[in-house]
Amino acid sequence: MSDKLNLPSQSDIQAVLTLDRDTLPSFPQVAAKLLEISKDDTVPLAELTKIVETDPGISIRVLELVNSAFYGLGRKVTSLSDAVVILGLDEIKKLALTIAIFEKIFKTGHTKEFNRLMFWRHSLAVAVLSMKIAQKIEYPNPQEAYTAGLLHDVGKIFLDLQGHRDYGEFIRNLSESTDLVIEKERSEIGLGHDDIGAFFCDRWQLPENLVLVVKYHHQPFENHDLSEDEKKLIAIVCMANFLCWIQGMGSFDFIRPPILAPEVEACINPEKVDIINCILDMNKEIEQISAFYQFVFPSVNQLKENLLWANIKLSRANTKYYYQGDPTNRTQNTSLSHDKRLPSDIGFEIGKAMSKANTVKDVLGIVMYQVGCIFEPCHWSILLKDPKTGDMIFSVVVGTNSKLLQGVRLPKGEGIAGYVMETGTPLVVDDVTKDKRFSNWVDKQTQFKTRSIIATPLKTDDKIFGVIELINRINEQTFSEQDLALLSSIAEYAAIAIERSYYHQALTNLATRDSLTGLKNRCSFERTVSGPDDFQARLGRVFSILILVVDGLTRHYEALGQDKCDKAIKNLAAILNKTKRREDLIFRYADNSFIALLPSTYSDGAQKAQARIKKALAPASVENKQIFSSVTIQTQTMAGEDAGQLKRLVAQALAKTRQPEQESNVPDMQENIQGLVENEIARKEAEETKGTVPEHPQKEGIKNFGKSVSLQGQFKRLKTGEFGKIRVEQVSLSAIGFRISKSHRIHVNDFLDIEFNLDDIKRALIQRRVVVRKIQGNYIYGEFYNPPPYAKNLGFYIFS
Repeated sequence: MSDKLNLPSQSDIQAVLTLDRDTLPSFPQVAAKLLEISKDDTVPLAELTKIVETDPGISIRVLELVNSAFYGLGRKVTSLSDAVVILGLDEIKKLALTIAIFEKIFKTGHTKEFNRLMFWRHSLAVAVLSMKIAQKIEYPNPQEAYTAGLLHDVGKIFLDLQGHRDYGEFIRNLSESTDLVIEKERSEIGLGHDDIGAFFCDRWQLPENLVLVVKYHHQPFENHDLSEDEKKLIAIVCMANFLCWIQGMGSFDFIRPPILAPEVEACINPEKVDIINCILDMNKEIEQISAFYQFVFPSVNQLKENLLWANIKLSRANTKYYYQGDPTNRTQNTSLSHDKRLPSDIGFEIGKAMSKANTVKDVLGIVMYQVGCIFEPCHWSILLKDPKTGDMIFSVVVGTNSKLLQGVRLPKGEGIAGYVMETGTPLVVDDVTKDKRFSNWVDKQTQFKTRSIIATPLKTDDKIFGVIELINRINEQTFSEQDLALLSSIAEYAAIAIERSYYHQALTNLATRDSLTGLKNRCSFERTVSGPDDFQARLGRVFSILILVVDGLTRHYEALGQDKCDKAIKNLAAILNKTKRREDLIFRYADNSFIALLPSTYSDGAQKAQARIKKALAPASVENKQIFSSVTIQTQTMAGEDAGQLKRLVAQALAKTRQPEQESNVPDMQENIQGLVENEIARKEAEETKGTVPEHPQKEGIKNFGKSVSLQGQFKRLKTGEFGKIRVEQVSLSAIGFRISKSHRIHVNDFLDIEFNLDDIKRALIQRRVVVRKIQGNYIYGEFYNPPPYAKNLGFYIFS
């Protein structure tokens, strides 16, 4: 071995491990032979077969794989030589090497806390992702990258089996730490698993490239005398290891992910690797491997929550300096002057809330709620950048006159928010009249008087996609530099959660929605009808199905061209959405066919739905007429208990159709997030307003909203501290109407803290801050200041 490795001495190892030859794992002979022949791409299959035959366990596994459902062969394969021919040289080497290492080294364990199954899954995931990245960057030997990824953490096995320190106890203590694993190993054990793994890989006489990866996957390697290929192989495994950790597939639970050394990105530009597609390819292969080894990888939702928690742990340290070691003893000059104590770890509290979010819009709502609780501004908003024009759009607005600003465009570079968007610099302005960057453009729109502002950018990978802006405090104090530091930390958590939710949604849409029309696709239809009990609960005892087919679509494409036909299909999908009822489900099943499921609908209802669609298709434009006139609609009414037959019936009826071409790329977040949020808000508003009671008072009076009630409560006026009793008469999720004694000097725009008990079985206590908006005699209409995103008790009460 060369001097590149700088391995620990035997005495260094003995200080950490018990070197007992009888219990120390040795490198499997079969694996060693496979690594040796891997250097030669022209090795005969017969020679590979002989090596595999020397290990009965591997031979059996190879035959199991080739006869599995994944390969779907029409005959039983009983000869190992036939199996080698069918699977191919690379697949056999990879499989045999994996089995040998797992069975001989990784399988047995010493402590329960070191979960070998989790460790093995991590090693496999890093191996497969390393191979995919190597293929993308055209590294000369992707199989070598697979092996390096498989072995990168082998040092942890030795720490578990032979360590003087109980490795299980070490892992257990890590759950409360935000330090890097490798740093904790070095400080508490004496050596890291990277040095220990490299020492034994050297003893096993493994190829130097592999030993270098094991040694340097957590260490700087730029200053060592390494070749470009050696550096690239180390960087490949470092990046794969990092990506697996932040996806929630680490070798331990709840540990801070590793960091990427600067030289990794110098060797591999992540933006040119197409990481998302590498991960998608890895996921496909991991699904096959997990089925073969009979273990389960985390679900998509588990991965989403795991990766959010992993990234929150990375950022939590950013708020710690604010508390200076004692979370209850903040510095005296802080302007967070409200009485409530801040949580000891704001990052943890925000992360816990954001892990519940399913969409980007949900994440933004939770961020705004937390900002309202912590800073108590009069007005606060998230502005997202329009990538086409550079303008900023008020995408989420809370506080005074919020409805006047929702969706409004702020010209590029305008005001404090424009400055922050352009420069990426967080900013606090305690008196806007003394700052030339301030623009009164928004004040003119809302008749609002701005005094103090803090704003901070939302960004990922140094690309700014939005700004969080807070205006004025309700206690009339100005914002401070400490407020800005805390808001900047919250913005980091928010950006992490927004990015993960965005890509989760984008990948889900790729799998479940048709990219041309945006409708749910065939996969979604089959999932919807595959659970008979759930399906019957959703569609009722009787339901109807409409099958729409565009006859001769192929001829239309040839005659009219791709663009005109695609536009007509999109228009047809829009008509189906427009004519459906709220509870109906629409799918694009194939390139020329659509399905509508109509819950609790008898045959006469199905006929009416069919008539609505035909009527909407009749006044077609010239370019749509040729296609719309060839649409046929079949209807069928079924009993809910027959739902199990639906998938087969539809497959038979549409047997000759083919799947439409599907977009496979995930749009860049910075370029697409503003449109995504805009669509989410529009869709949510449409759902909430369709057939529901208005949330806000009508122009003719202030008592026509929400639910009529008669509930006793009390209030406290923030400005003066006076308090009294109230009788609640109307309540909704966002507003309240109540009566109060005339003797109290309450004015419009006053802030009140109110509380009242519901008259439900729980007698649930509701506590809200209210902004007074209108007063008629002793009747007050107020809007809830910063209502929580999840208001279960009040929500169930209002809609019951």
